[in-house]
Amino acid sequence: MGEVSVSEKQTRVRCSDEQFLEAVFSSKTYAEIAAKTGQKLNSTMSRYARTKKALAERGQTLPEMERSKPVRKVDNVEAMVETCRRLKAANSGQ
Repeated sequence: MGEVSVSEKQTRVRCSDEQFLEAVFSSKTYAEIAAKTGQKLNSTMSRYARTKKALAERGQTLPEMERSKPVRKVDNVEAMVETCRRLKAANSGQ
């Protein structure tokens, strides 16, 4: 994991370019890179974009990253159907 420096306002995690690139080449998603480097997901995505652009200018490519898919634990469609029925019943009664 990267070096953690703490200031009064925020905690910043710094990792070397070598460590970041090792995490990129051994991961498939941005979340995996963030977990390996200790950085926040948004910081990881921004750094990946900057690094990819800089390396592209030199003829190097980075592997394509995927965003991890959200895991849905509840069937939202059934909840929406029930809400629609309840609202229709409430509005038709007026």
